[in-house]
Amino acid sequence: MAKNKTQSERRLNKRSKAQELELSIEGNSYATTNLSIGGSMVEGYDGALSAGALLSVKGIGSSGGKLTKVDIRARVNRANPEARQLALTFLELDTGAYEILQNFMAIRIQGLKPPKKPEPDSD
Repeated sequence: MAKNKTQSERRLNKRSKAQELELSIEGNSYATTNLSIGGSMVEGYDGALSAGALLSVKGIGSSGGKLTKVDIRARVNRANPEARQLALTFLELDTGAYEILQNFMAIRIQGLKPPKKPEPDSD
């Protein structure tokens, strides 16, 4: 864990909370949350994958739009059948997937205000 990360934030990669991208897994498209270069939460999953399963993401794109063919090797970290969610870790991204995710994350962080600097102690 990086020394400058707080105990409550253990993620290595910044996440986007917007559901603006979809992933294609096993021929079906699923909305994503907490998307990053390192992984994603897949929403609405109703299949047989469970924790530890390896899979390939074959498409990525804007929600409701045409998906771009990609090859992302991933592992299921957690599966929650009741909530219909899969937490994925991306193990390997092809160039196209990397560029799409980088661009998406850059767009998401544009306009965010930097954190406030702490006031200096007036001792």
